[in-house]
Amino acid sequence: MAGIYIHIPFCKTKCHYCDFYKSTDFGAKTDFLGALKQEIAERKNELQNEAIASIYFGGGTPSVLKIEEINDILTLVGEHYQLAEDVEITLEANPDDLSEAFLEGLKTTIINRLSIGTQSFNDHDLKSMNRRHNSRQALTSIRAAQDAGFQNISIDLIYGLPNQTLAAWEANIDQALALNVQHISAYHLTYHEGTVFYDYLKKGKIKELPDESSLEQFKRLLSRLEEAGFEQYEISNFARNAAYSRHNKAYWERKKYLGFGPSAHSFDHQSRRWNVSSLRKYLQAMEQKLPYWETEILSEQDQYNDYMITSLRTKWGISTEYLTQNFAAKYVQHFQKEAEKYVASKHLSCENKVYKLSVEGLFISDKIMEELFYIE
Repeated sequence: MAGIYIHIPFCKTKCHYCDFYKSTDFGAKTDFLGALKQEIAERKNELQNEAIASIYFGGGTPSVLKIEEINDILTLVGEHYQLAEDVEITLEANPDDLSEAFLEGLKTTIINRLSIGTQSFNDHDLKSMNRRHNSRQALTSIRAAQDAGFQNISIDLIYGLPNQTLAAWEANIDQALALNVQHISAYHLTYHEGTVFYDYLKKGKIKELPDESSLEQFKRLLSRLEEAGFEQYEISNFARNAAYSRHNKAYWERKKYLGFGPSAHSFDHQSRRWNVSSLRKYLQAMEQKLPYWETEILSEQDQYNDYMITSLRTKWGISTEYLTQNFAAKYVQHFQKEAEKYVASKHLSCENKVYKLSVEGLFISDKIMEELFYIE
């Protein structure tokens, strides 16, 4: 089964940490929706009637759309693609968009999962990140979504913020757990070039949290969520009762997906395709019937490295049987040579020919992945 990602590039404000493609100019929204529908219809044959297991509205801020606009997009997808009976359909949403009326409207659509961008329940954190909601709105939106009947809710949290104390981070975790949500995504702050936080860091306006403090926060996250019955199924993702994000899990399992909208990516096992990260260029190309994307044909080395970076992140790990069946011997030999070093240092475990990150390995996962890559 395959997935569909739909990128809605509009945001009312730009958060200081975010490097995703977005625009605060809503003037082109009508034109964008027309172009998006055109792309959805024109690419209908690319999956060759493979069933769609998940649809994900990301951004940007998909919750800035009107209910009828969301419904129009979903209706069109349903007309051109074969949806699985139990298709998971996620909408990313900002807390301040989730009014009672909006939630009631969402329940009339086939959206069945919400990913709510809370980021923090601390007003100081929210203000520093330039989030447009406050802690009260974050709490109210989640409870309102539950009251409206949504039973599959994920919330996002960010840790490793400048000057963030362990006590403040633990208070965030406690508040998240008290809400009884099904899924939590928790990310360490990354200073991406081009963001306000990156600029502040380079100018000395803020200081990066020391590594030992970040590590302490991550350890506390793992222990508290495990105590509460959450399973860490990917480095930054935790679920109760196997309520995994089906869409993101498909990325890590390297299943096919189509990405619609500016900056959206697609994957079909043999190639990757990415749309231009410019709404203006996307609209111009669609109007003039010109390519608005680039494509990369994946070599065996690319596919091996992709498997390393996607699979090692998850609880399912890297299978040497899969490697042997799908890659030349030189890749298998390279993997086993490099992996055994980390088994010896207890950063990786190996059971039934499957290699997984240990708790210690989670802290240096980027370094391990880098050494497992095959570069000629």
